[in-house]
Amino acid sequence: MLFVLPAVPPLGATFGLLAFSYFPWPITFDVEMPEIADSNSELIVLVHGKGDTASTWSLDFAKSLGNNVLGDTQQVFAMDWSDYSDNLFRCSNNGRRVGLQIGEALAASPSLKNVHLIGHSAGAFVVYGLCESLKQHNPSITVHATYLDPLGIYSGFDWNFGPRNFGSCADISDAYIDADDGVPGSNVPLAHAHTFNVTALKNTGNNAYQGNAHMWPVDYYRNAVMHDALPYWSPDEEVLRRFPRGEHTVLTEQ
Repeated sequence: MLFVLPAVPPLGATFGLLAFSYFPWPITFDVEMPEIADSNSELIVLVHGKGDTASTWSLDFAKSLGNNVLGDTQQVFAMDWSDYSDNLFRCSNNGRRVGLQIGEALAASPSLKNVHLIGHSAGAFVVYGLCESLKQHNPSITVHATYLDPLGIYSGFDWNFGPRNFGSCADISDAYIDADDGVPGSNVPLAHAHTFNVTALKNTGNNAYQGNAHMWPVDYYRNAVMHDALPYWSPDEEVLRRFPRGEHTVLTEQ
């Protein structure tokens, strides 16, 4: 008994944290939904990470895409789920459930044929939930999932959830990581995506990258898309063969 009693408080704290992390609340999430125009068949969804908002990067990226990249049948939406992304232990659980909720609604859009989901950090769980829900409710929709330095730890306990699961439900999936960032799960290849390690590219060219390592994959991705230098933006069969699912590529030059 003397040996058991000292373990009771830590065990109680652990079970309490598990309940806090996994308990499904709130039941529904108050997150703005994209309105799909009848003439649009493809939707690009940009999802920010933990503690950020859409104004951190995705609103600017959405504007650039709309002005310079997207065609007449494409639409972009920068999701803001900041009200549910600020807690370290709940952001992954919340994100996945936000994605499940929105994916079910999007699956009912009659004109929607293709969805490209792009998420950074904990936004990867929103992407994963969206993909799960879209494929469950409308399997005919083609889903392309892109993970930018994805947070891999689920609800504070499953440290390998992201690397093990992200990309598994998508028709096409790619990931971009910075191996120096120190964020759990974000600096290793994903089992169900082609992972591009862009760490070395921070120090190429005339000026070294001055920002946060965790944001570097976002900045790399945006720049590559806007300069038409990203094979996986709209990959053809040759690109998919050259960069297959489950393998990774270390990029050393732009």
